[in-house]
Amino acid sequence: MQHIVFSLRNASSHTQRGSFCVGVPCPKGNFSVSEPLELIDENGEYVRASLEVRHLWHNGSIKWLYITGITSIPSNETRNYSLKLAKVTQPTYINPVKPRDSKGLIDITLSNGKMVTINRNHPGCLHFNNELTASLTHYNDNKYNALPFLHIDKFSYEVLRSHCQNVAVRIKHKAQLEIQNKALDVEYQSTIFLANGDVLSDITITNPAASLHPNGQWDLGDPSSIYINELSLSVSKQANTLNINDEKVLETLVDNINIHQASSGKAHWQSPVHVNAAEEVNLAHKGVKVYRNGKLEYEAEQCQPFATFKLEDSSDYVLEAKEFWQHFPSAMTTTKDSTLVSLLGAKGSEPQELQPGEQLTRSISLSAGPITTFEVTLCKDWVQYTSCLPFTPFNAPQQLQQLVENGIAGDNAFFHKRDSIDEFGWRHFGELYADHEKALATDTEYFVSHYNNQYDPLCGMLYQWTVSGDHRWKELADNLAKHVANIDVYHTTLDKPEYSGGLFWHTDHYVPAHTAGHRTYSKNQPSDVYEDHAGGGGPGGQHCYTNGLLHHYLLTGSSTSKNALLEICDWIERYYEGDGTLLNALLLIKNAGTEGLKNVKTGQYPLDRGTGNYLQALMDRYTLLNETADLKKCAHIIQHTVSPTDEISERNLDNVEATWFYTVFFQAVCRFIQLKEMHLQNDYDYAYAVKALSHYVTWMVNNEYVYLEKPDILEFPNETWTGQDLRKLCLLAFAKAYMPDHSMALERKKQHLQQRIIDRLLNTEESETTRLLCLMMQNSNFDAYEQAPRPMVSLFDDQISMSSNQHKESLFKFFMKTLRGYSFRKERSQAVKRIPKLQKWLGEP
Repeated sequence: MQHIVFSLRNASSHTQRGSFCVGVPCPKGNFSVSEPLELIDENGEYVRASLEVRHLWHNGSIKWLYITGITSIPSNETRNYSLKLAKVTQPTYINPVKPRDSKGLIDITLSNGKMVTINRNHPGCLHFNNELTASLTHYNDNKYNALPFLHIDKFSYEVLRSHCQNVAVRIKHKAQLEIQNKALDVEYQSTIFLANGDVLSDITITNPAASLHPNGQWDLGDPSSIYINELSLSVSKQANTLNINDEKVLETLVDNINIHQASSGKAHWQSPVHVNAAEEVNLAHKGVKVYRNGKLEYEAEQCQPFATFKLEDSSDYVLEAKEFWQHFPSAMTTTKDSTLVSLLGAKGSEPQELQPGEQLTRSISLSAGPITTFEVTLCKDWVQYTSCLPFTPFNAPQQLQQLVENGIAGDNAFFHKRDSIDEFGWRHFGELYADHEKALATDTEYFVSHYNNQYDPLCGMLYQWTVSGDHRWKELADNLAKHVANIDVYHTTLDKPEYSGGLFWHTDHYVPAHTAGHRTYSKNQPSDVYEDHAGGGGPGGQHCYTNGLLHHYLLTGSSTSKNALLEICDWIERYYEGDGTLLNALLLIKNAGTEGLKNVKTGQYPLDRGTGNYLQALMDRYTLLNETADLKKCAHIIQHTVSPTDEISERNLDNVEATWFYTVFFQAVCRFIQLKEMHLQNDYDYAYAVKALSHYVTWMVNNEYVYLEKPDILEFPNETWTGQDLRKLCLLAFAKAYMPDHSMALERKKQHLQQRIIDRLLNTEESETTRLLCLMMQNSNFDAYEQAPRPMVSLFDDQISMSSNQHKESLFKFFMKTLRGYSFRKERSQAVKRIPKLQKWLGEP
């Protein structure tokens, strides 16, 4: 019997052809890598799709498949799909890829006999049967110019297959080009489907420079920014028609036509979200305007255009940039010999500032006829059966789930929040509006505050999509994932190690973002806004969220999410452990004992959310790369943060403002225990974590309460505290499996807190604000915490009781380890990153 694993819905009214890509979890032991699988539809028909094994269970069976393909579904219909063992065959695969000559040209033969040629020396360059050529161009000095590549960093291809035939060829390019005498990194990934030459491409451009950030402020206008007029993908042929939208199709003839989406076209299109470095909003016009030979022919609020080319054999090719209007300023232009679609910027809009460490990913399709992207829904029962996502809230309380649904329904859903401050444009689209920050400025028309994935709503949205199947959650998650990976992560290696690759905090509490964009602090913000207000700084360990990026990669195959996750993981490790240089070691010694940092004199980590986030990041990387060192590192951190023999009164947990986030740390410990059980690793590290958790949960049973029952001890007694209370339910639910003699007491405590927490959330308007919604999405999974444990008999109790107070390190050991790895080259690089003035004598990093 075959199980339905996912469904596809064609929401388009224009075309039956569509692409899909989905990560599919598989139960342990169900599918072997040696047995061929095939995808079949609800009628039992084989579907031509690539099935890639991405991850294995520890017994060698398939855990995650990545399935991608192009198929046909009638408009507004849904089809179900299953996996089954294929009939045993011995297919003969003929490699469709053949290098042509020493100039870097590579031919790819399609199933219909036509040819697509790529050039390994020019990313983005494609030749279609010698009729169409696509390449990257830059508009400058009143003309479009080919981009000068400085060097090619990486080129690769792989043939994607089903069990019986070639399906597609995936091309990956990394290169560096030059604009305004500054380096711009380009990463280009294309999937060329062999059935008829459909090409789906993701193009990422990155400014790899470091920001100056004087006084820890990150305003627009940085000296290392790159200003782009229009960076485009150009096709060497005038399109025959331009489809503007449902009501407007233009014949191009030999005319020059320009489609210019200069703003969102919505009611708040001139919101201060869109300020430039001078804190001015200079959008060219409202919505989209279409010009023929320089004269206005048509205007509207938004459009999603595509260009159609008629080839010599009367077949059509269609060029389209996904989310055209959402990533404004956008343009599509035809001339007598070319058609261009912008990736960033648009002729007629002011130049776009790509800040140091900022990047943008655009999806472009060049297909044999119109093509849509099908909506994917995983089968909830299948996902639950596989046990691949153990903390997904499949059985959240109905009252709590109804509150979470406000995120996609009602007058204050995330979509409406986005509209209220016009969170659109290439830098902002996908971001969540932090409307809770307006609490002290309720009369302000536009209070611009960006959320930057605090408490990982990306993970929460993917939880909700998996549980409900509602595609609105998936849409929000896809938008947010791309924004977080591109804009909120600091994509550079040239800044200080505790900043490079880090995740920027949400914009500063209770003040508008001004010209900080999504980078927390601006010189235009007031100082001393609240107690201990920093007013400056950079990425920090207390704001590190990777679970959502891991889930997004597993469920969608997004390489953008995967790369960002790994970048953040490397950063957070450097943040706590240093980069191994002597200069950094001296700084860590100087800051030993500073709140929120590892104390290198003792080797101890702080019991806070930062350490919990660090553990989660290491476990996400372990899940992705399966490197046992990451799991061993987690054990080390746990053992150097808490002990099963701690005198908990000395931890000062009754000082809620300073210590509430101990629950974040122990949620990470729960996941560590679950991973050890999944791999049947009944060892000292496992037993230690169980004992430490049980010790602290015992304290919780006797001491914890709903935080707002004591509002006088809180600086800002709002319902966010109630959202954080949900974490306590997760720990109590999980720990019951390891404390059988106290399970009834734990359950009573859990029910007591649960009822009070839900009552408070049901009776406050704050439940519709962004921060509280995100906390509920993430932490309504306490039932899943109860289902996750698979306790193993501990064999290490005596060792733990003897050694639990011995987990300390010496400063001498730390310093000697640093000296053993000494490198003058690394020291020089570290010095010029920390003290830019030294670059005058020592050179750039």
